[in-house]
Amino acid sequence: MFQISFKDVLYLILYAIPNTLFSFGILFIINNVISGHPEFLTDYMGMVFVAVVIYTYLLNIIFQKQLNKYSFSILYRNEKNIFDKILKTPLLTLEKLGSQRFFTAVEDLRIFAFLPETITHTVNSLLMLLLCMAYLFTLSVSSALVIVGLIVAIAGLYMIVIKTMSKQVARLRRLNEDYYEYVSDVTKGFKELGISSLRRSNLMKRFLVPNRDTAEGLDFKISYIFLSINLISQYGLYLVIGVALFLLPELGLLSREDIIAYVVVLLFISGPINNLINMQNIYTRFLVANSRLQEFLKDFASGPIPVSTPALEASPFRSLSFEDVRFRYDSEDSEGGFTLGPINLDVHQGETLFVVGGNGSGKSTFIKLLTGLYTPSSGRIGLNDDPRQMTGEDLQQRISAVFTDNHLFSHNYESYKLEDNPRYRGLLKMMELDQVVVDDKEESARRHFSKGQSKRMSLIFALLEDNPILVLDEWAADQDPHFRRYFYEELVPRLKQEGKTIIAVTHDDAYFKHADRIIKFDYGQVIKDVVVKDELVNSDLAIW
Repeated sequence: MFQISFKDVLYLILYAIPNTLFSFGILFIINNVISGHPEFLTDYMGMVFVAVVIYTYLLNIIFQKQLNKYSFSILYRNEKNIFDKILKTPLLTLEKLGSQRFFTAVEDLRIFAFLPETITHTVNSLLMLLLCMAYLFTLSVSSALVIVGLIVAIAGLYMIVIKTMSKQVARLRRLNEDYYEYVSDVTKGFKELGISSLRRSNLMKRFLVPNRDTAEGLDFKISYIFLSINLISQYGLYLVIGVALFLLPELGLLSREDIIAYVVVLLFISGPINNLINMQNIYTRFLVANSRLQEFLKDFASGPIPVSTPALEASPFRSLSFEDVRFRYDSEDSEGGFTLGPINLDVHQGETLFVVGGNGSGKSTFIKLLTGLYTPSSGRIGLNDDPRQMTGEDLQQRISAVFTDNHLFSHNYESYKLEDNPRYRGLLKMMELDQVVVDDKEESARRHFSKGQSKRMSLIFALLEDNPILVLDEWAADQDPHFRRYFYEELVPRLKQEGKTIIAVTHDDAYFKHADRIIKFDYGQVIKDVVVKDELVNSDLAIW
């Protein structure tokens, strides 16, 4: 997901090399002054040293500014990319894999907020380490080989431990993903938990507490091991310095006059080495997060978004037809999944259609097909007798919907405005919310409402979209008796007079007479399609 091209690498190196060279120049001057080389003991060397320090500082500021700008562009570009992927995810994929993975994906993304600092320290530290190692070779090749061998051995030991830790970090992420599921259960099922002490106890004792206990132990273990192996850089350096001070001179590999130079260089590179070692923790988290994000994008991959033809977009709505439409849920068990259809159905402009049926009869699947959230497995959905297949986007451009689990967004994502909108004020009055929402400010429309009031606000927003087809999924179920009657006896006829085509899922058989037709589903089939006439209310409409 986070990939850097060769051009990007070259760009980073071109900025990093001058900065590192000047930083090494500071070390070179210090080392030669300490060693007492005459050419570095002149009067103007102090001014040269100060000038190099100032110039290196300014160059480092420029380098880090450009590097941070580039790194943050990577982070925020990918944040936008993953949200774009989420919004294009088919509903069926979301229902199958669960929404809690969105939260962990966003959390994984935020780990890359450390990317600019990490890249900066890595590039600087690597280049400085290479230059210092090269300088040691100019002093003594054999001694430098011993020092490099010790550093590589210590680094190899560190990397072995780091590799084993990556699996532990991935396991911790899975535990946190389960934890978010428990959080979702508590927030969404609070009432169900509130009425059952057994359910609350089981959630805590059998699931949440074991999850958190395991995560706590694992998190501590990971942090402790990272902390422990980070000390390798400090005490490993002491070991390397000890070798340079005592062993190499005794073996005749390093002259006494070069010991100071070696020790100064080793002390100087302790910073870069510590940076590289300490950053292995964040690199491990980068790798795990990147792997999980790749997996997320693969699992939530969406197909190409169909593009509506201009002819379909321009035509006004007159009729909608389902021709041998089928939809099948894939199932991993041997019994197979639920199948809807074949559905053969026509809906005409200005018609009020009530959809009824028991739980599992296929009503919800039909509504998702109707609104373009599901794509038919076979068959054709047509518009205005046009022979072309209508896409999900074609459907959605003509439909406004309020689902049974409606959601009021925190911000206005629509093209209309609420402020100074007389249509909005009129709808508030029509929905008997003008005494609840006392002004036309956005924040007043997006506060907490009761479930019934929330659905009224959702219906207001749906009507402001001004689409010809209005789909209502169990809309009246959460209304009080007064407003339920008002909805069927006054609102539905008024919306019909305005030319709306209403398709409503309902169980309110007492108000069936206000529909033009009633469609009943059972076992994924339309088993009745009744045209409502006043004289048949008490006979043919007894379809339960």
